[in-house]
Amino acid sequence: MQRYQLYIDGQWCDPASGDWFESFNPYTGKPWALIPRGNEADAERAVTAAQRAFSSGDWPKLTASQRGRLLCKLGDLIAANAEALAQTEVRDNGKLIAEMGGQLRYVPNWYYYYGGLADKIEGSVIPTDKPDMFNYTKHEPLGVVLAIVPWNSPLLLTSWKLAPALAAGNTIIIKPSEYTSASALEFVKLVEQAGFPPGVVNVVTGYGAEVGEPLVAHPKVAKVAFTGGEIGGVKVYEAAARGLKPVTLELGGKSPNIVFDDAKLDD
Repeated sequence: MQRYQLYIDGQWCDPASGDWFESFNPYTGKPWALIPRGNEADAERAVTAAQRAFSSGDWPKLTASQRGRLLCKLGDLIAANAEALAQTEVRDNGKLIAEMGGQLRYVPNWYYYYGGLADKIEGSVIPTDKPDMFNYTKHEPLGVVLAIVPWNSPLLLTSWKLAPALAAGNTIIIKPSEYTSASALEFVKLVEQAGFPPGVVNVVTGYGAEVGEPLVAHPKVAKVAFTGGEIGGVKVYEAAARGLKPVTLELGGKSPNIVFDDAKLDD
Protein backbone atom coordinates (compact mmCIF):
# COMPACT_ATOMS: atom_id res chain seq x y z
CA MET A 1 0.00 0.00 0.00
CA GLN A 2 1.30 3.45 -0.95
CA ARG A 3 2.34 5.45 2.13
CA TYR A 4 2.59 9.20 1.59
CA GLN A 5 4.26 11.99 3.56
CA LEU A 6 3.61 15.70 3.93
CA TYR A 7 5.60 18.09 1.75
CA ILE A 8 6.83 21.09 3.77
CA ASP A 9 9.77 23.41 3.08
CA GLY A 10 11.02 21.27 0.21
CA GLN A 11 11.17 18.15 2.41
CA TRP A 12 9.05 15.03 2.71
CA CYS A 13 8.15 14.55 6.36
CA ASP A 14 5.90 12.49 8.59
CA PRO A 15 2.93 14.18 10.28
CA ALA A 16 3.50 15.49 13.80
CA SER A 17 0.66 13.26 15.00
CA GLY A 18 2.40 10.13 13.76
CA ASP A 19 -0.94 9.07 12.30
CA TRP A 20 -2.10 8.18 8.79
CA PHE A 21 -5.56 7.41 7.44
CA GLU A 22 -6.66 5.22 4.56
CA SER A 23 -7.70 6.41 1.13
CA PHE A 24 -10.21 4.12 -0.56
CA ASN A 25 -10.48 3.24 -4.23
CA PRO A 26 -14.14 3.98 -5.11
CA TYR A 27 -14.18 1.22 -7.74
CA THR A 28 -13.05 -1.57 -5.43
CA GLY A 29 -14.06 -0.15 -2.06
CA LYS A 30 -10.64 -1.16 -0.76
CA PRO A 31 -7.89 1.02 0.76
CA TRP A 32 -4.97 1.66 -1.56
CA ALA A 33 -2.99 4.47 0.11
CA LEU A 34 -2.13 5.89 3.52
CA ILE A 35 -2.47 9.68 3.83
CA PRO A 36 -0.71 11.73 6.55
CA ARG A 37 -3.06 13.04 9.22
CA GLY A 38 -1.76 16.56 9.66
CA ASN A 39 -2.61 18.73 12.65
CA GLU A 40 -2.00 22.23 14.02
CA ALA A 41 1.73 21.59 14.46
CA ASP A 42 2.03 20.69 10.78
CA ALA A 43 0.04 23.79 9.85
CA GLU A 44 2.48 25.91 11.83
CA ARG A 45 5.46 24.27 10.13
CA ALA A 46 3.97 24.85 6.69
CA VAL A 47 3.11 28.50 7.31
CA THR A 48 6.55 29.18 8.78
CA ALA A 49 8.20 27.61 5.74
CA ALA A 50 5.99 29.48 3.28
CA GLN A 51 6.53 32.81 5.05
CA ARG A 52 10.28 32.30 5.15
CA ALA A 53 10.34 31.41 1.45
CA PHE A 54 8.30 34.51 0.66
CA SER A 55 10.40 36.98 2.63
CA SER A 56 13.89 35.57 2.12
CA GLY A 57 15.80 32.95 0.20
CA ASP A 58 15.73 32.44 -3.55
CA TRP A 59 12.05 33.02 -4.39
CA PRO A 60 11.83 36.80 -3.82
CA LYS A 61 15.10 37.24 -5.71
CA LEU A 62 13.64 35.78 -8.90
CA THR A 63 12.44 38.13 -11.59
CA ALA A 64 8.91 37.81 -12.92
CA SER A 65 10.19 36.21 -16.12
CA GLN A 66 12.15 33.65 -14.08
CA ARG A 67 9.00 32.76 -12.15
CA GLY A 68 7.23 32.43 -15.46
CA ARG A 69 9.81 30.01 -16.81
CA LEU A 70 9.42 27.82 -13.72
CA LEU A 71 5.65 27.72 -14.26
CA CYS A 72 6.10 26.79 -17.91
CA LYS A 73 8.54 24.05 -16.93
CA LEU A 74 5.96 22.72 -14.47
CA GLY A 75 3.41 22.71 -17.29
CA ASP A 76 5.80 20.63 -19.40
CA LEU A 77 6.28 18.14 -16.56
CA ILE A 78 2.53 17.80 -16.04
CA ALA A 79 2.08 17.10 -19.75
CA ALA A 80 4.87 14.50 -19.69
CA ASN A 81 3.40 12.78 -16.62
CA ALA A 82 -0.27 13.18 -17.51
CA GLU A 83 -1.04 9.47 -17.70
CA ALA A 84 0.41 8.71 -14.26
CA LEU A 85 -1.39 11.69 -12.69
CA ALA A 86 -4.64 10.62 -14.34
CA GLN A 87 -4.30 7.07 -13.01
CA THR A 88 -3.72 8.38 -9.48
CA GLU A 89 -6.80 10.59 -9.58
CA VAL A 90 -8.96 7.82 -11.04
CA ARG A 91 -7.83 5.46 -8.29
CA ASP A 92 -8.36 8.08 -5.59
CA ASN A 93 -11.69 9.66 -6.49
CA GLY A 94 -13.31 7.45 -9.11
CA LYS A 95 -13.22 9.77 -12.11
CA LEU A 96 -13.46 8.25 -15.58
CA ILE A 97 -10.07 7.94 -17.24
CA ALA A 98 -11.50 9.67 -20.33
CA GLU A 99 -12.41 12.73 -18.25
CA MET A 100 -8.99 12.84 -16.63
CA GLY A 101 -7.35 12.55 -20.03
CA GLY A 102 -9.26 15.62 -21.15
CA GLN A 103 -8.46 17.57 -17.98
CA LEU A 104 -4.76 16.84 -18.15
CA ARG A 105 -4.56 17.96 -21.75
CA TYR A 106 -5.91 21.29 -20.51
CA VAL A 107 -4.12 21.72 -17.16
CA PRO A 108 -0.62 22.38 -18.59
CA ASN A 109 -2.03 25.32 -20.56
CA TRP A 110 -2.97 26.97 -17.27
CA TYR A 111 0.72 27.05 -16.32
CA TYR A 112 1.76 28.22 -19.78
CA TYR A 113 -0.78 31.04 -19.62
CA TYR A 114 0.27 32.34 -16.20
CA GLY A 115 3.91 31.62 -16.94
CA GLY A 116 3.62 33.95 -19.90
CA LEU A 117 1.63 36.50 -17.93
CA ALA A 118 4.05 36.70 -14.99
CA ASP A 119 6.21 39.46 -16.51
CA LYS A 120 3.32 41.27 -18.17
CA ILE A 121 1.24 42.27 -15.16
CA GLU A 122 0.60 45.94 -15.70
CA GLY A 123 -1.50 48.59 -14.02
CA SER A 124 -2.44 52.20 -14.40
CA VAL A 125 -1.60 55.31 -12.44
CA ILE A 126 -4.69 57.20 -11.36
CA PRO A 127 -4.21 60.90 -12.13
CA THR A 128 -4.52 63.43 -9.34
CA ASP A 129 -5.25 67.13 -9.59
CA LYS A 130 -3.30 68.03 -6.46
CA PRO A 131 -0.09 69.98 -7.04
CA ASP A 132 3.30 68.82 -5.81
CA MET A 133 2.17 65.21 -5.41
CA PHE A 134 4.09 62.19 -6.67
CA ASN A 135 1.64 59.44 -7.60
CA TYR A 136 2.60 55.88 -8.51
CA THR A 137 1.35 52.28 -8.49
CA LYS A 138 3.39 49.45 -7.02
CA HIS A 139 2.41 45.80 -7.43
CA GLU A 140 3.25 43.59 -4.46
CA PRO A 141 2.36 39.94 -3.78
CA LEU A 142 0.18 39.19 -0.78
CA GLY A 143 2.45 36.64 0.89
CA VAL A 144 1.36 33.18 2.03
CA VAL A 145 -1.72 31.94 0.18
CA LEU A 146 -3.80 28.97 1.33
CA ALA A 147 -5.59 26.85 -1.29
CA ILE A 148 -8.24 24.45 0.02
CA VAL A 149 -9.19 22.02 -2.74
CA PRO A 150 -12.23 19.68 -2.93
CA TRP A 151 -12.51 16.02 -3.84
CA ASN A 152 -14.13 16.26 -7.27
CA SER A 153 -11.30 17.72 -9.43
CA PRO A 154 -8.22 18.06 -7.22
CA LEU A 155 -5.55 18.58 -9.87
CA LEU A 156 -7.61 20.96 -11.97
CA LEU A 157 -8.68 23.13 -9.04
CA THR A 158 -5.22 23.09 -7.49
CA SER A 159 -3.86 24.46 -10.76
CA TRP A 160 -6.52 27.17 -10.96
CA LYS A 161 -5.36 28.48 -7.58
CA LEU A 162 -1.64 27.73 -7.64
CA ALA A 163 -0.55 29.06 -11.03
CA PRO A 164 -1.79 32.67 -10.63
CA ALA A 165 -0.63 32.81 -7.02
CA LEU A 166 2.93 31.85 -7.96
CA ALA A 167 2.97 34.04 -11.06
CA ALA A 168 2.33 37.04 -8.79
CA GLY A 169 5.17 36.05 -6.44
CA ASN A 170 3.22 34.53 -3.56
CA THR A 171 3.99 31.27 -1.79
CA ILE A 172 1.29 28.67 -1.27
CA ILE A 173 0.03 25.91 0.99
CA ILE A 174 -2.25 23.32 -0.59
CA LYS A 175 -4.76 21.59 1.66
CA PRO A 176 -6.53 18.91 -0.42
CA SER A 177 -9.70 17.10 0.58
CA GLU A 178 -9.10 14.24 3.00
CA TYR A 179 -10.98 12.04 0.51
CA THR A 180 -8.64 12.73 -2.43
CA SER A 181 -5.21 13.79 -1.23
CA ALA A 182 -2.99 11.48 -3.27
CA SER A 183 -2.97 13.41 -6.53
CA ALA A 184 -1.78 16.59 -4.79
CA LEU A 185 1.09 14.65 -3.24
CA GLU A 186 2.01 13.18 -6.63
CA PHE A 187 1.69 16.61 -8.25
CA VAL A 188 4.07 18.28 -5.81
CA LYS A 189 6.78 15.82 -6.85
CA LEU A 190 6.70 17.61 -10.21
CA VAL A 191 6.88 20.99 -8.45
CA GLU A 192 10.04 19.78 -6.77
CA GLN A 193 11.41 18.46 -10.07
CA ALA A 194 10.69 21.79 -11.79
CA GLY A 195 13.07 23.52 -9.39
CA PHE A 196 10.84 25.74 -7.26
CA PRO A 197 12.73 26.85 -4.13
CA PRO A 198 11.91 25.14 -0.81
CA GLY A 199 8.84 26.47 0.96
CA VAL A 200 7.27 28.04 -2.11
CA VAL A 201 4.79 25.16 -2.50
CA ASN A 202 3.73 23.05 0.47
CA VAL A 203 1.13 20.27 0.76
CA VAL A 204 -0.50 19.50 4.11
CA THR A 205 -3.13 16.77 4.27
CA GLY A 206 -5.64 15.87 6.93
CA TYR A 207 -9.09 16.74 8.23
CA GLY A 208 -10.59 20.21 8.14
CA ALA A 209 -11.06 20.60 11.88
CA GLU A 210 -7.55 19.36 12.67
CA VAL A 211 -5.39 21.12 10.07
CA GLY A 212 -7.67 23.16 7.79
CA GLU A 213 -9.00 25.47 10.49
CA PRO A 214 -5.55 26.26 11.98
CA LEU A 215 -4.32 27.11 8.49
CA VAL A 216 -7.23 29.44 7.73
CA ALA A 217 -6.94 31.18 11.09
CA HIS A 218 -3.16 31.56 11.05
CA PRO A 219 -2.22 35.27 11.19
CA LYS A 220 0.55 34.85 8.60
CA VAL A 221 -1.79 33.43 5.96
CA ALA A 222 -2.63 36.46 3.85
CA LYS A 223 -5.26 35.02 1.52
CA VAL A 224 -7.55 31.96 1.40
CA ALA A 225 -8.97 30.39 -1.76
CA PHE A 226 -11.59 27.73 -1.01
CA THR A 227 -13.60 25.46 -3.27
CA GLY A 228 -16.10 23.21 -1.55
CA GLY A 229 -19.51 23.02 0.05
CA GLU A 230 -21.55 25.80 1.57
CA ILE A 231 -21.11 24.64 5.17
CA GLY A 232 -17.34 24.49 4.82
CA GLY A 233 -17.34 27.83 3.03
CA VAL A 234 -19.16 29.51 5.90
CA LYS A 235 -16.62 28.14 8.38
CA VAL A 236 -13.71 29.32 6.24
CA TYR A 237 -15.26 32.76 5.79
CA GLU A 238 -15.89 33.19 9.51
CA ALA A 239 -12.37 32.08 10.50
CA ALA A 240 -10.72 34.30 7.89
CA ALA A 241 -12.89 37.28 8.82
CA ARG A 242 -11.46 37.27 12.33
CA GLY A 243 -8.11 38.12 10.77
CA LEU A 244 -9.60 40.50 8.18
CA LYS A 245 -7.99 38.47 5.39
CA PRO A 246 -9.41 38.26 1.85
CA VAL A 247 -11.19 35.07 0.85
CA THR A 248 -12.28 33.65 -2.49
CA LEU A 249 -15.11 31.12 -2.18
CA GLU A 250 -16.34 28.81 -4.92
CA LEU A 251 -19.18 26.92 -3.27
CA GLY A 252 -21.46 24.07 -4.28
CA GLY A 253 -24.40 24.85 -6.50
CA LYS A 254 -27.47 23.22 -7.98
CA SER A 255 -27.46 21.68 -11.46
CA PRO A 256 -31.07 20.67 -12.18
CA ASN A 257 -32.00 18.46 -15.11
CA ILE A 258 -35.40 19.21 -16.64
CA VAL A 259 -37.05 16.29 -18.46
CA PHE A 260 -40.07 17.13 -20.63
CA ASP A 261 -42.97 14.78 -21.32
CA ASP A 262 -41.93 14.24 -24.93
CA ALA A 263 -38.34 13.29 -24.09
CA LYS A 264 -37.21 10.08 -25.79
CA LEU A 265 -35.76 8.37 -22.76
CA ASP A 266 -34.84 5.20 -24.62
CA ASP A 267 -32.50 7.21 -26.86
